[in-house]
Amino acid sequence: MKTRKRSKTLIDLEKLNTLNREGCPACGRKFALGELVVLACGNWEGERYIHEDEAAFDRETNAYYERRYYEKTSE
Repeated sequence: MKTRKRSKTLIDLEKLNTLNREGCPACGRKFALGELVVLACGNWEGERYIHEDEAAFDRETNAYYERRYYEKTSE
């Protein structure tokens, strides 16, 4: 069975205004126009947009996870 990588999203003005109220849940930084983000699971409920460099992709589940969360759970 082939797995497909989930898509990445480019931050546009609408997403920027929506997401920057709280910032990135993984690192706390604010998002910038044109940055790549992914929907990821982590120490929060459901999926949230985080910076691509803060995410790890798991081929088995075909999902992105917050990097630190993924490293803790995969040990």
